[in-house]
Amino acid sequence: MIDMKKYIVLLIIGFALIAGNTPVFAQLDQTPEFVLEVNLKKPFPTVWKAIHKALEAMNCRVETEKKAESETGLFKGNIRTENCIFITGEDSTLDRLEQYGVVPTIRAGRWVSGRSQMKFIIKEKDDETTDVRLTTEISGFEEYVTQKVHFWNSNGVLDAQVMEKIKEALAEIKD
Repeated sequence: MIDMKKYIVLLIIGFALIAGNTPVFAQLDQTPEFVLEVNLKKPFPTVWKAIHKALEAMNCRVETEKKAESETGLFKGNIRTENCIFITGEDSTLDRLEQYGVVPTIRAGRWVSGRSQMKFIIKEKDDETTDVRLTTEISGFEEYVTQKVHFWNSNGVLDAQVMEKIKEALAEIKD
């Protein structure tokens, strides 16, 4: 009788350990936040315009922006975009999401959209160059299992593509 009680207790503990370590819906495979930092050889107002021009070309609207001049006469500012949809539909959404970060594992999941939200920190330097810091959060809607939007960090690929668009816009803007 005692052996049977030990067996049942061990069985219950085993189930509890397995159930406690197995995610029910989404398994988050988080990557650390990627930060892209670039020094552009242009003054702050030109870089500010180029960022807006690049975002407009990507059909991505600004949610909030702030800029200010410091006591030393140098500018600094922040820009945060709305969630910019870059893929919709069911056919290739997961493949595209996987290009830009580690998508949460959802067994039998069906991803139907992908979005990004970008945050820029822009600082003018004494030598008339401008530092730009970009971080991007990726999100996607999974409609079959969780029916929720899930969020994860960018792996830097989308960030680099955005920075290239900013550099292209800088080339078109005259100081």
